[in-house]
Amino acid sequence: MKTNLPAFIVNEVEIHIGDDKSEFFNRISKIISSNGKEEIVRKSLENYFSKKVALEDQTDQMLILTYFLLSYWCKEYDSVIDYYSKFNDTIDKRNLSLLVLHALSLRNMFNFDEFKKFKIEVEKIVNEHEDSREKEFLILSLKEFSAKIEKRPEFGYKALNEILRYLLNMDDLSKKFPFILDALLSDLVNFAYVIADDNLKDLWIESAVKRAENYDNEGMLCSLYDLLANISMKEYDMKKAVEYIEKGVNLAKNLKSDRLLVIMQLNIATKEKMNGKLNEALVIYKNTLKISNLLKPTKIQVLEKIGEIYFLNEDSKKAEEYYETAHNLNEENGFIYALLEITYGYLKLLNKKDDGEALKFGLQLAEDQFDFNAMSYFYFYRGLYSQKKVNLSDAVEQFERALEFFENQVILEGIVYSYGKLAESYFEMYRITENNEFADKFLYYIDSLLNVAQELEHPLYIDAMIIKASYYQYRDLNKRAKEKLQIALTFAEQLGLDEKIEELKIRLRDKPSLLQELKGSKRLFNRIRKFSYGAHKKIPIVLYLLLVIDEGGLPLYSHKFTETKEMDDLLVSGLITAIINFSSEVLGKGVETLRSINHEGRAVIIEQQENIMAVLVADNETFVCRLKVRKFLKEAVTKIKDNISIKTIDQEEFQPIVNDVFSESPFTIK
Repeated sequence: MKTNLPAFIVNEVEIHIGDDKSEFFNRISKIISSNGKEEIVRKSLENYFSKKVALEDQTDQMLILTYFLLSYWCKEYDSVIDYYSKFNDTIDKRNLSLLVLHALSLRNMFNFDEFKKFKIEVEKIVNEHEDSREKEFLILSLKEFSAKIEKRPEFGYKALNEILRYLLNMDDLSKKFPFILDALLSDLVNFAYVIADDNLKDLWIESAVKRAENYDNEGMLCSLYDLLANISMKEYDMKKAVEYIEKGVNLAKNLKSDRLLVIMQLNIATKEKMNGKLNEALVIYKNTLKISNLLKPTKIQVLEKIGEIYFLNEDSKKAEEYYETAHNLNEENGFIYALLEITYGYLKLLNKKDDGEALKFGLQLAEDQFDFNAMSYFYFYRGLYSQKKVNLSDAVEQFERALEFFENQVILEGIVYSYGKLAESYFEMYRITENNEFADKFLYYIDSLLNVAQELEHPLYIDAMIIKASYYQYRDLNKRAKEKLQIALTFAEQLGLDEKIEELKIRLRDKPSLLQELKGSKRLFNRIRKFSYGAHKKIPIVLYLLLVIDEGGLPLYSHKFTETKEMDDLLVSGLITAIINFSSEVLGKGVETLRSINHEGRAVIIEQQENIMAVLVADNETFVCRLKVRKFLKEAVTKIKDNISIKTIDQEEFQPIVNDVFSESPFTIK
């Protein structure tokens, strides 16, 4: 029987029993009628404990620990809570694995009040430890485990940073507290994913997966595959995501765990949504909702996803129904999800159920929880509402504010949404006023959207290019409209998108149909929202030169990232300015201006703000690279404004900005 138990169970037993484990294995052999998988062991132990009124000896303590471990990693948290309560008087409270299993089950079931009370009991036992290193590690772990529940994420962040040093030398602690370390690693992987720290993410993923594989912890491994599938989809690596989903589904079936199977099914729904198959995703979500024993967090998530699909299909009333049900569950459990409340608040405002109070409440939650993603969407939805009310000047102000939030956190989904809405809004402003400044803004944001979609090889590139072609058709620039459609056709052919190829061929023959694309202010955005994005995959980039140039072409600031190749700042800036001026003369206002030059393995990335231009010379142009140039320029313009003349500009003032913006990955200094 010993060899049939997973290593992560046997390890825990060895810690608490020591060398003489014969009684434990003899008794569990009698309980388990056949050599079964984890789920058979779990069910047999459940039947054994259902007939008992108390834990009678040390072997019973190990058997209940075995049952709890198998239940926890299959997300059967309610089983842990129920049986802990049943045997509360006879459970060995010195066994930290038992205590923390119960505490985390309370947390994951949203039973926050009980968690907080129980955590105090655990802390008392932890404080009795004589080993200061063990005590510190356990206290930090408890802080991390409770940070979200107590709505103090800063405590969790601080604890995680301190825990990092334990990861480098964890052998003795991992042997003494294996369950705590496994649970901690699962949280760490999720944390690194949320903050988009690739170095930490890779470190913790590797560590967590290795432990799960080495100790036969299939439940933990399935949960990790769920997270890894999410990460892969957010990085738009669909091939890898499918691999993780298939592995997770197989493990869930092997464990006969309905709850693990559900989380993998939700990944399949996300994949369908990302491929624009909303109806297929909706079927999965609705079937999931029919499952009777859904965990509360999962049920809230599914309700929210169904509401989102109705929202995308412009059925705001049906969307509000599902969001309201999700809101009620969220309220019952202490308002954990701020973004849910913000979206629900927007739908209430849209459907005239209130004047924006619920939306503001969502913002307050986001601020209290340091949820910058949710804050970004508050301004985004404010922009949506203003756009619907045809208050376009306020709409673009809100969208640009949301975009700044999204860009600072590199939240690709929000950035793409904002590009789309800003492009639409500025086109409407141009159509109403015929002001070329608005046309320039439209082109800037549609080109930004095209850059992202092209880099991702995303079908949205074709839709955005059709919108751009429509704009040129609107301005009677038929040759340029045809050029854009031809570019879109080439892209569609490269990706083998047969439906898009046929559509583009029809549009090339029937040019008046293009104008229909620009009627109304929602066509592009509705297409964008049917795709999902997330943390952008970082492509290594080698940096060479950074310039800040004034409107006359004179360099105000330069920074060489490399000394391997001499570059004359004045010559480079003069050349770039000449090319840009030439393109403006030829193309005229309201037609795209030069934003990049690619030549002989070098990319020149150009961004402009208030007659000041930032130019980065690198080996490659990527979406993230352009974001960094924009971030640098925003801060640089502020410093330039503070100076009276070029002569008074302190070159050293710019160095901290360069260090801050360009020191992080994916940049490489040669």
